[in-house]
Amino acid sequence: MDNSSFCLWGIMKNTALVTGFLSAFISANGVLADDSTIRADLTQMADDFVNFQMMQGFDHEMTLAEAYLWQDEVVGIMQPTMGNVVGYKTGGHDPGPGFPVFPPEGIRAYILAGMLRQDGTAIKVGDTKVGFLEADFAFRVGSASINHARTDLEILAGLDAIIPFAEIPDPYYDPTTRSINGTIVANMGTRMSFTGKPLPIEATEEWIERIDNFTFAVLDENDAVIQRGTMDGWYEPLKVVRWIRDQLQESGKELKPGQILSLGNIGIIRQIHEGSPRGPAYQSNQFRLEYYGLSDDGPVTVTINIDR
Repeated sequence: MDNSSFCLWGIMKNTALVTGFLSAFISANGVLADDSTIRADLTQMADDFVNFQMMQGFDHEMTLAEAYLWQDEVVGIMQPTMGNVVGYKTGGHDPGPGFPVFPPEGIRAYILAGMLRQDGTAIKVGDTKVGFLEADFAFRVGSASINHARTDLEILAGLDAIIPFAEIPDPYYDPTTRSINGTIVANMGTRMSFTGKPLPIEATEEWIERIDNFTFAVLDENDAVIQRGTMDGWYEPLKVVRWIRDQLQESGKELKPGQILSLGNIGIIRQIHEGSPRGPAYQSNQFRLEYYGLSDDGPVTVTINIDR
């Protein structure tokens, strides 16, 4: 070995030693960990969520792309209990102040078959730990062409139905240790999603106009209006679909026909549990979401009943 090769070998050896030392030091201080440590934390997180135990913080520095890869592993751990992937959900696209534990551009999570509930299904307060009632909006993928769509009309052509959609997230985290990466890998604490009768749609400018401007309301079991709203000024649904599609492609995934795409809350949220810091508990026994202006046959609806 000549002098230059010997020096290069020495630099490489010392670099490897220093890198190993730094990795061990950083890991011990909660910044970087090897895959086995992260995987153990994720396994515990998935087990805690499925068994209604408080999830602990995810104290690992990584990029968002890496966090979504670890989200894949968490979902894989959950699937034997909660079923196969049937769609995706997102949040953080409305004009509100945003959530500090969401990435600024939005967040994406999986919907699993075991999370879906039929329209009108009754839940008990004890079915979640910190769950809340949330009015949402969703589409169903109709064609794989959506993965290559460029215009809004092409995006719409890749969808075949509007799905009336409401959900009950259950983000039961240790509140002192929540983080953006932790929210991603924990699949946003997604617990239950309720779907109404699909409304077929067509790829026309008229349908884009309807989708961007429909109104909605939540009513109780006595038909009393709890709150009203309008999609105009909230978020543009097809732009959110495009964001989900693009984010999935960045993660090496494509949309498939039949998958549900939940676009996030539409501004009506009510707490289930007493003592929530987010507001008083909902006292009514029904949370019925109605969309107006989408169908000529009247409101398009989905209902969550609360069995007290």
